[in-house]
Amino acid sequence: MPTQSIIRRSTAEALGAFVLVFVGSGTATAAALRFRFTPAVGVLLVALGLGLALFAGIIIVGKVSGGHYNPAVTVGLAAAGRFAWADVPGYLVGQVVGAVVGALAILLVYGQVGARTAGLGAPALAPDINIWQGLAGEGLGTAILVLAVMGAAVDTRAVAGWAPLAIGLTLTALILFLGPATGGSVNPARAFGPDLVAVFFGYPVNWGAFIVSYLIGPLVGGVVGALAYTAVVALPPERAGVQRVGGRRPQAGEAPDRGSADQPGLPAT
Repeated sequence: MPTQSIIRRSTAEALGAFVLVFVGSGTATAAALRFRFTPAVGVLLVALGLGLALFAGIIIVGKVSGGHYNPAVTVGLAAAGRFAWADVPGYLVGQVVGAVVGALAILLVYGQVGARTAGLGAPALAPDINIWQGLAGEGLGTAILVLAVMGAAVDTRAVAGWAPLAIGLTLTALILFLGPATGGSVNPARAFGPDLVAVFFGYPVNWGAFIVSYLIGPLVGGVVGALAYTAVVALPPERAGVQRVGGRRPQAGEAPDRGSADQPGLPAT
């Protein structure tokens, strides 16, 4: 039944967001509390933690929900006609719940000091970065992430099997660049979960920065990235309400499949 389907897929989104925050933001918490690296090494550690966590999350339950784990990805795909708007609320709820539970799980490991000192891995703007610079950085970064999602997972001409790694490595590269400035969240749920939990333990959360830089920026960037890929690559139109992208994906060495969108295919991401 459709209701059972969206519940199952939203639950998968919650699990994937949990993995992303618990492992990825947990790595950021560990880097802040336990390791005495130079800033460059710390950014590399966090980038690898989050990129590999996203890779793992897509491998684990991406086959069920498509592996969004990010409101900006979900809204971007819906705006480009690659995901049903009716399913967006369920996905967003799952992503936020998973991120909050992931932050609570970090709290179980590192305790209150992890919240007070490291914000449970929540992203934050550098002292010399204002909220509008944060909006630009997070928005552009999210647009690039969604371009990778579209190119590796949504476009049926992509070679099968590479999407989880390609998307995870894209997130890693974005954090290497954006991490010193904004934390490289490019995901409103990933920013909100740790912020919501850490604020109850005295961590100073700038909610204005969250709204402008970590919510509006990624949502706008996700829509721009999805629409830009659709316009430039000229993906075939998809029927309203269809969640799956048509066409069998080519294996390594095969010619790309340019079949119609009416063929059965793989999940949207």
